[in-house]
Amino acid sequence: MTTFRAWLAATRPKTLVAAVAPIALGGAVFAAYGKGASEAGVDMLVLSSCLGFALCVQVACNFANDLGDSLRGADTSARIGPRRAVSSGDISPGAMQRGIWIACVLALILGAPVAILSPWLFLAGLLAIACALAYTLGPFPLAYRGLGDVFVVACFGVQATTLTVWAISVALTSAVMPWLPALLAGLGLGLLADNILVANNARDYETDLAVGKRTTVVRFGRGFARNLHGFNSLLGLGCLGHVFGWAPMVLLPLALWQHLAFRKAAQPADFLPFLGRAAVLMLLATILCVTATCLGWVPADSLWMR
Repeated sequence: MTTFRAWLAATRPKTLVAAVAPIALGGAVFAAYGKGASEAGVDMLVLSSCLGFALCVQVACNFANDLGDSLRGADTSARIGPRRAVSSGDISPGAMQRGIWIACVLALILGAPVAILSPWLFLAGLLAIACALAYTLGPFPLAYRGLGDVFVVACFGVQATTLTVWAISVALTSAVMPWLPALLAGLGLGLLADNILVANNARDYETDLAVGKRTTVVRFGRGFARNLHGFNSLLGLGCLGHVFGWAPMVLLPLALWQHLAFRKAAQPADFLPFLGRAAVLMLLATILCVTATCLGWVPADSLWMR
């Protein structure tokens, strides 16, 4: 594999939807619920800065995951799934470390327009980078302690969505931060994003167990993964439907079809398609929420959200 193709594959392009979706959803939440949004609109510079930051942090997280799993012996020849750069020898550990640093520096540069708005936003950005690196690196790797699902829901759902809404609110001084819809929308998106990890961990159950990677699937079994997949799908869409109305709920039949198929998966290779399917469901849900906002389909009396 050529160097360029190896680095491109190491970014794990299919996972980048987990970085794009919460930024787009954050913009939609502010447009629908931010007081003063109708007069000021959404600050596109802030939104673009959040997007650049999120993409770079996602890439840094993927690089760190590639390096960390290789160093801890989780990526072996017995593993089923995409080729990993460090364990396969396509990229050296030293080069991957440099790649992680470059991605983190780019994240700080691209996130600077947001960071200068508030010291709290700057600290939140640093925390996001620290959590991304701590996923598989450091003395307490989250993925190896059964905290991967919490990390995904919190960081790629609640944190990313809420901070985007908050950044726009701070930039537009006349606007008021809509905390409740931001948090609920972020939770819904985070639960859908977690199904990518659930499928990944269900696939890697045997190899993770062999190296002591104590994911929730290793701790509780594939039966737990099947139940968690359904819980994430239903509650995730339910949260988004509560914030944005009926539009995201049209995906319920698709989510149910995915879940029933997921329950039938048994061998590691059977779980491979569900990583992409979870990403597609997450992307479609985001598109429908943004579309509902742009077309004015979000109910004006959305229960207690306003």
